[in-house]
Amino acid sequence: MRNSIEQIKIDKSVIVQTALQFLQEHGIRKLSMRNIAERLEIKGASLYWHIRNKNELLELIADEICKKIKYPDESLSCEEQLAVLTRQLREILLNVRDSAHVLVETPPTTPYRINLIKKISGLFEKMGMKSEDIFSASWILNNYVTSFVIEEYRLNDVTDEKEVSQSLEALPFNISSMDMDREYQFGLEVLIEGFKSKLK
Repeated sequence: MRNSIEQIKIDKSVIVQTALQFLQEHGIRKLSMRNIAERLEIKGASLYWHIRNKNELLELIADEICKKIKYPDESLSCEEQLAVLTRQLREILLNVRDSAHVLVETPPTTPYRINLIKKISGLFEKMGMKSEDIFSASWILNNYVTSFVIEEYRLNDVTDEKEVSQSLEALPFNISSMDMDREYQFGLEVLIEGFKSKLK
């Protein structure tokens, strides 16, 4: 265990960065307050002094993920800005193991995440979407990105482990050679065209 002088250096930012590293190495199933305390070489009680529970830790990880997003040039059209934002989010979620699961399992209550939601909803408003449709559009867009990335996780596991079943092999397309960037862009374009059809 760390001595008292070393423990003073532990704060929320250190804990979150440690948790992100652990998540990258071991995945969300093994992420626990106990494992993070062990990684930091501190007692569990010291960790709980900074963070109430695992749920709060996951919320802070989600906020750190959203913090990485750089907002696009406002001279771009609203549709282009939405595309840039969601492509960035997908890239970040693919780079941080199981981070899409973190977003799905946590409420949007932290600063950077709330700012991202406000940015996206503001773009829908600027597009001319009716106020009662803005939440629906934002929710659908969020679900598309996180669900798509979670499916990418699954497909990577299947192709990496070479466990494609006979039923999958019987499909009229080869999932092991899919261009996921193209598939993502196709779905995003369909969504944006659908959103445009709902404008005032």
